[in-house]
Amino acid sequence: MPADTIAPSRPAPSQTTAPDAVAAQAAASQTAAPEKARPRPNGGARPRPDGLDRSEEGAATFVQASDGLKRMGAACMTVGSDNIAALTEAGALAGRLMTDMTKSYIDAVSYAAVTYAGLGRDCLTCRTPADVVEFQKKALEGFTETYEASSKVYSNLFEAFSTAFEPLMARAADGPERMFRAFAD
Repeated sequence: MPADTIAPSRPAPSQTTAPDAVAAQAAASQTAAPEKARPRPNGGARPRPDGLDRSEEGAATFVQASDGLKRMGAACMTVGSDNIAALTEAGALAGRLMTDMTKSYIDAVSYAAVTYAGLGRDCLTCRTPADVVEFQKKALEGFTETYEASSKVYSNLFEAFSTAFEPLMARAADGPERMFRAFAD
């Protein structure tokens, strides 16, 4: 390229003659300071239709999550405290029933001891075959009565524990459903 076709960006000092030209040249030579970019709300994105910017949206989401966790924690605490209350209630009921069962068991054992002691005494008094037949009849009745008494004790023991732990089992069955409802909300 020929040198005469390139226009100088600044006039040479010898080319400026008028004071206006000097002022124009000085103004042109000064570089304008770049503008600082101002922070734009919402990161420069288009405004949201609901009027919230991202920080407000994040805060609202955090508050909702916090409230949800608070509700779930309260539900867990309620289910846990209900289960502990049921366990305490079942333990207290089992204790009362065991006291009653112990008394029933002692009564059954005492009855059996008295019955068998009487049978032992009656056995020693047998002198004739008719006495032996009468003794066998009495012994069979005594064995049957003591067996029924001990059977009743064990049946009552099973029933007592079933009754004692019924509230606990009901709450244990209800607990997962309550937890599910708490987490679903």
